[in-house]
Amino acid sequence: MELLDTETYKVKVNDVVFTVQKTVSITYSPRDPVDEFIKIGGADMCVEFKYNKRNPAIVELQWLHTTGRKCVEGDMLIQGENTLFLFYVSIQILQQYTPVTHIEFLDNSHFLCLLPDKSSVKIHLSHYYFLFHCGKTWYNDKLHAYPLNSEERSVFDSFTKNFDDPAMKPPTFDFKNEELNQLFMPIWRTTKTWKVFINKIKGLPNICQKTYPWYYSAASLLMNRRSMPDTWCIDIQRLTFSPFPFIKMTGGRSKIKNYISDVSVCVDYPIPSICRNLRFS
Repeated sequence: MELLDTETYKVKVNDVVFTVQKTVSITYSPRDPVDEFIKIGGADMCVEFKYNKRNPAIVELQWLHTTGRKCVEGDMLIQGENTLFLFYVSIQILQQYTPVTHIEFLDNSHFLCLLPDKSSVKIHLSHYYFLFHCGKTWYNDKLHAYPLNSEERSVFDSFTKNFDDPAMKPPTFDFKNEELNQLFMPIWRTTKTWKVFINKIKGLPNICQKTYPWYYSAASLLMNRRSMPDTWCIDIQRLTFSPFPFIKMTGGRSKIKNYISDVSVCVDYPIPSICRNLRFS
């Protein structure tokens, strides 16, 4: 049996209202907390963190989803600098519950690019941003995130120089269809490095439409055919932002009991059904 102890309330920061939901997941008894979760957002919970009292300084970022989401009460769009505002507020709220020093996460972020036929295609933000920002990912650039694995970090840092290395730019490149080849090849032939080429094309209108067929292979070439690191880390001490004064508004607590898999909860009981039906005060 799993007991979810949930507290939901609102905070007001710089006249912006966020909903905060804090959940404690308990197995066996209320004295045995397993995981705690903090969600922050509006109609949509756009940020979620997970942490454990056994290792309270290390927190997992479960998601940071903002595109097309209602992340605050009201009409504020969470994009650009407002995304950082949301993240910094969420860090400050998180610090009320756990002495976080490092945040670990899988960078599987993406955005949707609208195509001329009005359909949309998913673009991997890590590779797209890497290509257009000379070897940085969004989290790396904005939040000083680094690959958790030290060897991967060293390799990732070495990719920056490839943008300025003429040897990394082949004589020709396949832009995946004839129309794109006609658009880009004249620019390609007049530039010596990837950095110069990217700087010349990134201001083109609807650039994601024009690059989605080939951005991934270009990023892979600039990473020497290696994979983008999966697991990243944010060192809280490297974040520079002034604390936001916030007002805690109305809220309350609720307890919801849900049955979950016997195997996951009752693994050490000889008869799982007995464990499942136990009751705790």
